[in-house]
Amino acid sequence: MKKILLVASAAAISLAASPGLAQTDWGSILSKHDGEAVNIMSIQDPFIDAVRKMSPQFEALTGAKVTTDGFGYDPLHQKEILACSQKDSQYDVLFIDGIWLGEFADAGCIDPVQDIWSDTDPKIIAWDDYVESFAGQAMWGDKKLCLPVAAYWQMVHYRKDLFDKAGLKPPTTLKETMEDAKFFTNNKDFPGVTGYAMNDQRGAAAGQQYFEWVYSAGGKPWVSNFPGSPAAYADQTPLLNSSESVSIVQFMKDMVAYGPPGVEQFAWDERYNAFAQGNVAMINAWSVQTPGLNDPKISKVAGKWDVAMMPHAEGKESIPPVGGWIMCLNKYSTRKEAAWDFMRWYASPEVHKAAVLAGAPPSRHSAFQDPEVQKAQPWVPTLYEAAKKAWMEGRPRHALTFEMIDAIGLQVNRAIIGEATAQEAMDKANGDVTKLLKDAGYIK
Repeated sequence: MKKILLVASAAAISLAASPGLAQTDWGSILSKHDGEAVNIMSIQDPFIDAVRKMSPQFEALTGAKVTTDGFGYDPLHQKEILACSQKDSQYDVLFIDGIWLGEFADAGCIDPVQDIWSDTDPKIIAWDDYVESFAGQAMWGDKKLCLPVAAYWQMVHYRKDLFDKAGLKPPTTLKETMEDAKFFTNNKDFPGVTGYAMNDQRGAAAGQQYFEWVYSAGGKPWVSNFPGSPAAYADQTPLLNSSESVSIVQFMKDMVAYGPPGVEQFAWDERYNAFAQGNVAMINAWSVQTPGLNDPKISKVAGKWDVAMMPHAEGKESIPPVGGWIMCLNKYSTRKEAAWDFMRWYASPEVHKAAVLAGAPPSRHSAFQDPEVQKAQPWVPTLYEAAKKAWMEGRPRHALTFEMIDAIGLQVNRAIIGEATAQEAMDKANGDVTKLLKDAGYIK
């Protein structure tokens, strides 16, 4: 196929030389795709705006038309897995949650990028430049299946103005977190503010909240899954009712007293919005949402907040959650050449940096270390610390992931709203997940 000879000036300007990043002659690499479409299916998370902002540059380079459609979390999973079962070619590029990879790989939904990048300059792929705790979420069975372009890690976001006024430092332990949350709740010196908002909603929200905290509490959800485990899936016998596991569910329940009204039904957006509207002193949140807190159009706390590492149990270490979205090539796409051109272009170090400056989350060491990125996003050093301490297998990633997290979240929420004690709820969760794993042949 004929190559483009000239790079569009708009793209050249937007991707101007950056320290440490050699400029790529995309005109000699990308093919001409006049009249072709590249259709992308994505979560409706803030990084989707960066994808859309960057896409016109690819269109100018190739002549392709890029369309990105966003959906909610559960609907996206349903649409993508249904499309796979029907061998649907409508969407060429799929953003999938890293924890879904085992399910999608086993179902044969995606073409492994490792099988198609042999003719691409290794400096464009730059796999070793991806932060390890997230790069692993784009791999299954020791094979690189997708490009890990939209990494999330969690930090505590706290109202620095309130903490400074109170003479407090951000909490480092679970005990300090609860003490600070209690201090700010119903405090006449801080009217209209409660202490902390969590994801407590029944199902996926509460289930994922459990995994966000259990490692920092010193627990492990199954026998062989602990930070640094050489074989996280070797023994998947659940430990959901261990003392450490029950204690973190009790912590989540106790924290409800220091949250806004209705916090028992909060999910990701409600948690974030409560902080952005100035209603809570602290939340733990995914880093993709962090830039928006300085946007006065959506945030009432712009310039009033800061970030800190996730708290941990006494005598334990902070193990920040890792998540995010990997970019995959739909096996059933009929426009794979154009789709792959977009994927390798968007994921390349120089375009990734430009996307980060446009609001996407950094996923590469080079972006984290870039002075321009650090100046634009002053929370990046703390985020980088979290990224390097995170545990890659912080949530299950095989075909039962979605069902397991939902089942755990059902029981965690029962404890939170008082339908069961924390011990009773996690005994039930342990039994339910054990049955799921046995029925699927993951354990005997």
